[in-house]
Amino acid sequence: MRKVGLFIYLIPIIVISMIAWNDYAGGIEELQNNPSAVHDIFYLDQGRKIVSIADGEKGLRGMIYNVSNHQLEKEIPFVSDIFKDTAVAYQNKQLVVATKDSNDVLSVHLIDADGNSKQLNRNSLKVNDYLKNSTYTWRNRLIVINDDWTNKNQTASMSEIQNGQLHSVDLSDPSLLPARPTSIDASSNSFESDVAIPMLVATLKDGTSAYISGILDDQYRPAIYLAKADQTSFEAEKQAQQQFVQHFQANPTRLLQVESDNPKQVRFYNQATDQIGALLPTPQPVYQAQIVLLNDQEVLITGSTNKNEADGKLIGYIYNEKTKQFTDIAPLLTNKTYDQLTNVNFTFYKENTTTPLYYSDTDASAGWFDPQSNTVTQMTTAEVEQWQGNDPAKQKSWHGFLAYLLEGGPIIFNLLIWLLIPLILLIIPLIIHFVLRRRKAKQLQTGIVTQATIIARMETGTYINDQPQVRFTVQFEDEGVLRKLDIKKVVAYLQMPSIGDSAMISYDRRKQTAIFLTTEDIPAQPPSQILYNAVLQKIDTYDPVNRGQALLLHFELDGQTYSVPVVQPSGFHYRLGDQANLIQIGGMTRLLSYGVLTDLNKTDELTLQGEIIGIQSFPVHIQQRQLMLLEVLVTQDNQRIQKVSSQYVPAQLALSVGNQLPVTVKQNEFQRDLRLMQGKQGSAQVIAVTFNGTTGERPIARITAQRGGSEYVLEQSIEPVYGVEVGDELWIAYDEQTREAMIVKYASM
Repeated sequence: MRKVGLFIYLIPIIVISMIAWNDYAGGIEELQNNPSAVHDIFYLDQGRKIVSIADGEKGLRGMIYNVSNHQLEKEIPFVSDIFKDTAVAYQNKQLVVATKDSNDVLSVHLIDADGNSKQLNRNSLKVNDYLKNSTYTWRNRLIVINDDWTNKNQTASMSEIQNGQLHSVDLSDPSLLPARPTSIDASSNSFESDVAIPMLVATLKDGTSAYISGILDDQYRPAIYLAKADQTSFEAEKQAQQQFVQHFQANPTRLLQVESDNPKQVRFYNQATDQIGALLPTPQPVYQAQIVLLNDQEVLITGSTNKNEADGKLIGYIYNEKTKQFTDIAPLLTNKTYDQLTNVNFTFYKENTTTPLYYSDTDASAGWFDPQSNTVTQMTTAEVEQWQGNDPAKQKSWHGFLAYLLEGGPIIFNLLIWLLIPLILLIIPLIIHFVLRRRKAKQLQTGIVTQATIIARMETGTYINDQPQVRFTVQFEDEGVLRKLDIKKVVAYLQMPSIGDSAMISYDRRKQTAIFLTTEDIPAQPPSQILYNAVLQKIDTYDPVNRGQALLLHFELDGQTYSVPVVQPSGFHYRLGDQANLIQIGGMTRLLSYGVLTDLNKTDELTLQGEIIGIQSFPVHIQQRQLMLLEVLVTQDNQRIQKVSSQYVPAQLALSVGNQLPVTVKQNEFQRDLRLMQGKQGSAQVIAVTFNGTTGERPIARITAQRGGSEYVLEQSIEPVYGVEVGDELWIAYDEQTREAMIVKYASM
């Protein structure tokens, strides 16, 4: 009756649980079908990471992705107003992101490649206007201006973000200006390449004008010039510029300026004398040019090869104003248009002379160019938007369902009420069960395992869950002495041991007590056996697998036949009469090495923790084993590397994503792979492949691949399901110095 009562209580629990799961699953599907809109993406860490700025629940959110596996590594919330404006710069190899909230309060974050975010401003900096209208860039500095254009007697301020630090100046301070600024605007052509020091013009509350440098000096203060009553605005601006040049010790004689008339080439310009000089001697003429101030030493010049930009090709150079050297960025411009480059949403960034050239095109794409290797990497916002589906929070899982339950709500409250009733009915047996398990575990630690014989049994009259408690008398020999003990145990009638049966017990000599043992209490580890120099006698052919062929190999050793299922890739062949080393474990036989009988010394082997992150099943079944392709993430300390391996998995063994398993690797090979994965990556074409036996069921290959006129040698085992053929286009990680490389992605993946 008790069981029937519990079952009745379980019915509403099951129904409510199904309702809760459907509600949770519906929410997940809604997130998957409607990913957050991505507004901007930015490369970081020389292309290894991407920072995506997308819509969030309360404003914007920054999502840091690993480019190699598209996995979300960190999420950073950003405050935002309804316009969702951002201002961005690269400083100290980190990304500066400035936003403002609905209360016009500025927020500035500094994000590194690990996803760590540091908020630079600790006080409330106001920005009354649109963030885009209030922000200026000057040689990798971000300048944010706030004035009192709303006439609310608010504080006017100027903030500069440089080298990952934010400094603010209160422009309403009487020690700086005689009256409070009511409006602040950039002067004509300020923040352009033909200006030595950018300049702001402030209208003060008393009706006078003040000229303020657009950047701060070493004391984090602006230079200021107060216009005289008898000066025209032109005279005041010229006098202010001369004062600012002297204050900042700038050189106004070698500036750059784009011609006002066609064909709009770049010329040198002397701001002090207002004289236009000679053409900038670019390697090729650049027409319809535009200039971007990248940093304190470099500018970017882009334009067309033709005076009519519609008929020409895009061309661009990084010009170092100190060394007078040019760097061609043509690879970055191959798939761009002139209209794209001249759009206000298209922005270039370069922190200093040794860092890559980054670009971001709002709502469209981002990329980076490495001047050292002349390589370009690009990504669209649409592609990154799809990566949101990889977020574990947007996948159905028990962990996610638990988080949903913890959020509460009417459904969950109802479920909790119905859970309490059977929980109370079950709590006492669970406590008893827990106490017995603890007692048994302690007994197993202190006792000795021995075999005993049941010589008597009698029910005690106690019943637990309708099962009788029985007192068994057992007899066993310990240290040459025949002993008898009573053991009480709850046993089902159908599983009642008989008098005379043998049983394994754990006997505590000190307490003179014993407990029965089960097979689970004595786990048996199957020993492995290595079979040396077995000879291949027969080959059975099964279905093709991708570019390989499923085979069943029959080896013979000492009159015994051993069968091993494998996949034979294109270009590699198992041949009758060849020798192999086999290993038997758990009733299964596998290849240890074939052809070249590899060194079986295990001193250089390393056993690491692996996690299955992907499983692909193939319709190939051999000897009750199914062929599966496992993607495994192998971890050592804080370093991770992804491996792919095909296995014939026994039908009774259930594998799933998330399973942990030990992975044995050669220590020197693993360290080499980690080193290569931290270097450069790119595509390479296979020009030669040779094989030399196998390690396990994976053929050992020597691959010669060509990339950009250079040849790289890959010496590694390959995944037979994918195989490697001459002409394949592989994605490799490579070392330009040693010419070593490894496969990151096969051509047939």
